Amino acid sequence: MKNALFLILMLPLFVQAQEKNLVRNPGFEQLLPGALAQPCSYIQNGPTFDKSVANWTTHRLMTPDLIDWQSDAYGECFFPKPHGGDRAVGIITYHPRNDTGRFTDFHETVQGQLKVPLVYGKKYHFEMYVSQSDATALHHLRSLYGEKRDIRPTSAGNLGVVFLYSGNDYPDADAKPQFLVKEPIVTKEGEWKLVSGTFTADREYMAFVIGNFFKDDDTPTTLPNNAQIDSFNLRQNNMVDKVKRVAYYLIDDVRIYPADAPPPPPDISAALKTKKTYTFRNVNFETGKWALLPPALPELDGLAVFLKENPKVKVEIGGHTDDVGNDTDNQLLSQNRAETVANYLINKGIAAARISFKGYGEAQPIAPNSSATGRLENRRVECRVLE
Repeated sequence: MKNALFLILMLPLFVQAQEKNLVRNPGFEQLLPGALAQPCSYIQNGPTFDKSVANWTTHRLMTPDLIDWQSDAYGECFFPKPHGGDRAVGIITYHPRNDTGRFTDFHETVQGQLKVPLVYGKKYHFEMYVSQSDATALHHLRSLYGEKRDIRPTSAGNLGVVFLYSGNDYPDADAKPQFLVKEPIVTKEGEWKLVSGTFTADREYMAFVIGNFFKDDDTPTTLPNNAQIDSFNLRQNNMVDKVKRVAYYLIDDVRIYPADAPPPPPDISAALKTKKTYTFRNVNFETGKWALLPPALPELDGLAVFLKENPKVKVEIGGHTDDVGNDTDNQLLSQNRAETVANYLINKGIAAARISFKGYGEAQPIAPNSSATGRLENRRVECRVLE
């Protein structure tokens, strides 16, 4: 009985040790039965979001958007493409009260759930992909305030994560994020940036909230003339005449996992120094997609370590496919996968000038495509040292 009780008590820790990503529905792909959100449409109220996305909610009738990227009846969807899969989430993180006549700044947050509680005192790694979308910000606010209104999209900082003990909690007004990107996050339209960091759990948290938990007066932006805009807006009696400042970000592929993950494979350095090439073993992708999967990260982190230890080395990331499907589609798919790997390394601190990428499609098989085993070998990503 004593041994059985010990096993029961240790089961949560064992489960957590086996988990690579502790976030439920990390890419927002899973919808609830009877989801109310419509493809390529803004969400008009909080309950719609809560009843649409599995394991994710919002607060206080906020209206984060489910980016369900599909072609609609009138043409291409105005939302940018998600980082991976078909869905992402969009939130406003900066929209000052002086621009809207509200008593408080308008921010949106989303709350996610963990598969198991965090362990007190344990260090964890947090990461998510973020994309600034000025086009969506303009489209959204013009639908609210009118096509001719003066709307100023901007990059903004203070994007953070607050962890909660219970899924029923809400962050306090003075909540301090355990993870915070203080400076403005700047991306091109359609570009995704990986933001990441580590934190130590000070409670057995079960949930977390993503958003801006600071006042807009204390939030850095890339707007050059905020003081002049504030002065102008204070002189306007009609709310619609005020300049509207807004930061809109897409979020996708959220990951939380123990920071003491297994070390990267040791043979990467040896292979690149001797053979000048390395074929990744675990950098695989879902069919037709190019989002990185968790098993790929240790190898990619190992390559990042090698490049940091050898600062003069330049490499090419090459993507390859089997011969199933259209030649042009395969070339584009391999290009996108190689670019995803290159961007991951750049986000790990490797200079972009040291990394090139190329898609070879099905042109360079290393095994016959006549068998499933051969096709699996041909679907690969390689790293090659450039002379």
